[in-house]
Amino acid sequence: MFGKLEKSDIQQIGAYLESNFEETLYFQKVYEELKQDILQGTFYGYIQQGDLVGLFYFSNKNSLTVHYSDSVVLGNLNLLKAIKHHKPKYIKGEVSVIEGIYRVICRTLDSLHEDDSILMRYDSNRKIENVEIPFEWISAASGDVFQELKFFINVETQFGRNVKSINDISKDLREMLKQKKYYLVRSSQGLIGQGLIEEETSTLGIIGGIYVDPLYRQKGIGEAISLKLTRQLLEKEKKPYLFVMTNNKHAIHLYEKIGYKVSTPYRILTVRYQ
Repeated sequence: MFGKLEKSDIQQIGAYLESNFEETLYFQKVYEELKQDILQGTFYGYIQQGDLVGLFYFSNKNSLTVHYSDSVVLGNLNLLKAIKHHKPKYIKGEVSVIEGIYRVICRTLDSLHEDDSILMRYDSNRKIENVEIPFEWISAASGDVFQELKFFINVETQFGRNVKSINDISKDLREMLKQKKYYLVRSSQGLIGQGLIEEETSTLGIIGGIYVDPLYRQKGIGEAISLKLTRQLLEKEKKPYLFVMTNNKHAIHLYEKIGYKVSTPYRILTVRYQ
């Protein structure tokens, strides 16, 4: 049976996530929001003979996060109806799961773009010391966030991401800077690097958006930003994770050097419907 999940399903959802932890990392924050009654999207599940075998979360930002442990979910007509109803622009999850979802919806699509990434987890017991670089760290709202905002938009363009509205970004950046979840590096020439904690729950954090201006690469800035964010999470006794594009071998090598290990392949589909 495919249907909406409610707060009364918390125990069953929690058991499912625990059994498939790193393959369902994108669901961890959603799960906590459901428990706190602050969930803004729509949560569906597939229950077979009393067991939860699939999770589907349609956010209010045009994305679908999906995971299933039994491909029987793919034959349910209500799943296709839900996708047609919500029309998510982005569909994300572990690679084999996304391949199954694609087979369900391929006939309804006009165009498709795939991005493959690898989930990496921090797996080191070494203590991370204070990170020193010959540039200025920015870790608190400066009062005028325009420069940071402009830099962030440029970085998002470099990553090929669609940016939310200017007002939403400005609000998010101010809050991230205030909470020390977003770090920038500045030289005498202006902003040259950034990194942030994209998602954070009571037990883990996902690091992302690591970017260094091409003119300042090979100077240890990307490593310093990554270590600083990792240390931030470890000090709060949270497990650090990050996603890196599969073809970015240099970044994968860097993250392995500082203590991260490759875990699970993920895929994001960017789709347009007929």
